[in-house]
Amino acid sequence: MPIKRNPHLFLLFFLILPFCSSAQRYSIKDSTHVFALLDAAETMFSAGKNDSAILFAQQATQFAEALNFKKGVAYSLIEKADIHIGEEKLDKAESLAKQSYDLGQQIKDSLIMAIAKMQMAQVKMYGRHYDDAIVLFEKCTNYFNRHPSKYAALAFNDFGFTYGQISNPQKQAAYLIKALEVYDKMKKPDLQELAIVLNNLSALYYNLGDKKRAVDYGEKSIALRKNIGNISKLALGYCNLSQIYLGTDDAKAKQYQLLGVKYAEESKDESMMISAYISSSQLAGNQKKYSESLGYEKKAVSLLEKSGKNPAMLSKRYISLGFSYGQLADSIEAYRYFEKSLLLSTQLKDKSDLRDVYYYLTIFFKQYKNYYDAYENYKKYILYRDSIINENTRVSIAEIETKYQSAKKDNEITRLNAGQRIKELQIEKQNALIAGNKLEAQRKEKEIELLSQAKELQELKIKQQDDQLEKQQLLAKNNTQQLQLAEKEKQLQRRQLKNSNNIRNFMLAGIGLLILLSYFLFNRYQLKRKIREQQALLVIRTNIARELHDEVGSTLTSIKILSEVSEKHLSKDQAKTSAFLQKITEQSAMAQQGISDIVWSVRPENDKMENMVIRMREYIAHTLESKNIHTHIDIDESIPDQTLDMNQRRDFLMIFKEAVNNIAKYACATHVNVRLEKYGQFINLLIADDGKGFDTEKQTSSNGLKNMNARATALNGRISITSELNKGSSVNLYIPTT
Repeated sequence: MPIKRNPHLFLLFFLILPFCSSAQRYSIKDSTHVFALLDAAETMFSAGKNDSAILFAQQATQFAEALNFKKGVAYSLIEKADIHIGEEKLDKAESLAKQSYDLGQQIKDSLIMAIAKMQMAQVKMYGRHYDDAIVLFEKCTNYFNRHPSKYAALAFNDFGFTYGQISNPQKQAAYLIKALEVYDKMKKPDLQELAIVLNNLSALYYNLGDKKRAVDYGEKSIALRKNIGNISKLALGYCNLSQIYLGTDDAKAKQYQLLGVKYAEESKDESMMISAYISSSQLAGNQKKYSESLGYEKKAVSLLEKSGKNPAMLSKRYISLGFSYGQLADSIEAYRYFEKSLLLSTQLKDKSDLRDVYYYLTIFFKQYKNYYDAYENYKKYILYRDSIINENTRVSIAEIETKYQSAKKDNEITRLNAGQRIKELQIEKQNALIAGNKLEAQRKEKEIELLSQAKELQELKIKQQDDQLEKQQLLAKNNTQQLQLAEKEKQLQRRQLKNSNNIRNFMLAGIGLLILLSYFLFNRYQLKRKIREQQALLVIRTNIARELHDEVGSTLTSIKILSEVSEKHLSKDQAKTSAFLQKITEQSAMAQQGISDIVWSVRPENDKMENMVIRMREYIAHTLESKNIHTHIDIDESIPDQTLDMNQRRDFLMIFKEAVNNIAKYACATHVNVRLEKYGQFINLLIADDGKGFDTEKQTSSNGLKNMNARATALNGRISITSELNKGSSVNLYIPTT
């Protein structure tokens, strides 16, 4: 939502500035001309004539620069940044905001600096860099907390909107209500911006399930927009109300939906048309008219994919399309759109969308009697649902609003009492003047001034106390929520551990049944199968022969040579003989381990990654833990179900063993982290240590790193080996799943 300022506020501000400095080459008339140009730019911008708006703003910039009128230049840059934000030319807007901030620093104008920081934050917000936006909003709101104004309300509203985008409803509510507080204290608030705040509060309470408050704020926003006459924003308000009433009052939902479509089409605003289509789809779906709902959703998705401006909304529409296809028994298309939503929401790190897609996947799999996948998706849904919001969050937000309403009434009572006393003093002053007592009148005048100052000071103290109390309450509630979330995650892990054995037995039984069924179905093709088995056996034999030659043959040759040398030195040099015998023992163990690895990789029961994980743990215990190297192993819960063929198992295990063996031999590490997880269509193995590291560019005589790269290539994967001296090393392997 682009910022709409009142340029007359700027004009009034600069008309009261002193112009007596000899360094200034401008007059009140000059400043008036600058802000008249900015007024014209704002008018053009509001009418959608952005080119004309930029032209007027540029004229203001050039005029102010010619007079060295730096404040005029700064506000001209702010106006141009506003226009570019509205056009979504975020790079240009950010550059202009930085320039106006630098000018504010030069002339030590805190307001200009705060406005410029707010615009930088808005650029990050619209660019979906929410973490960066939060940092910038915190900086500008430090000023706006002390100086309430229209800009403070804008900053608080956008700050709240940003927290809403990262699924933090508690802070979202706090800042939206702060914006509302500022507007309540203004004599003539910007109705357009006030309507935006009310609409954002309506959306917040709708997401929290409080439809009563959502309707209340939504109706207030609609009433303001009717008076303003902005049909584009009015269409948005009607569409939002249509969604709120959906499921509780379908007649009103339909009424508002039709109004939303009407005004959206009149405005020819693409985003409004998308909202109208979505509302229409939801209304049709609620009435179980799934074909009609599907048609509206396709229109909305087509516009969203074309623009590419709102991937978060597109993710939600993919979910809706998947659900509609599921209701029409088109399971292939349904699952395809659920997968598209899952991929997109994962990229966006959108917890709300991840929660929703797992919920609808649960319904989808249950509908097709796939209870295992339904249960797995339901667990993920519960995890994301509980991490976003619980009942304590609703209570906390209710407390924030209650506190706001109470403080508002208390402040009104205080102002009324002080105002009443000021009126009484003014009457007493007039009576003293009438009676000719100028001294008494002067005393009354001073008393009025003191009381007015005390009133302002009291309001400031109340505001500071309220802000501090609100901050403490929010921090306490956040800590409580984090503790509850941690406890729920522990309970979920215990339940998963308890059920893992049953699930594994069920899967093994299913595999056994499938093998038995396959045996009977393909019995008639036994001869053809035997031929294939013989060919496969020939390949296995060839591979085993090659592995024995490469892995064991060279070792046995080395043992033979060492044995002959030991025999020669047996009587001459006992120390050398002992050393040679030790090497023979070590290489015999290596040969034995190599044969064991070959046999293990050939056995078909080791296809599952579950057995690979067991062998990895055994090797770590033998190699690292025996040397008092603390090892942390993190295995993704989906990994045990993955499979690798014989060659893949062999290469994967050899890469792992080479990495672990290098740590044991050379790293001098105390801690090693091993993580194995499924990442999209890849299995990812990460091995990191805190050892002394090494220079990856240095050439060595060892073939270990070369062999690891060669095996990764054979796996159709990729491997990266990074290290920094005295800061440890890491091996990161990605291989595609089968």
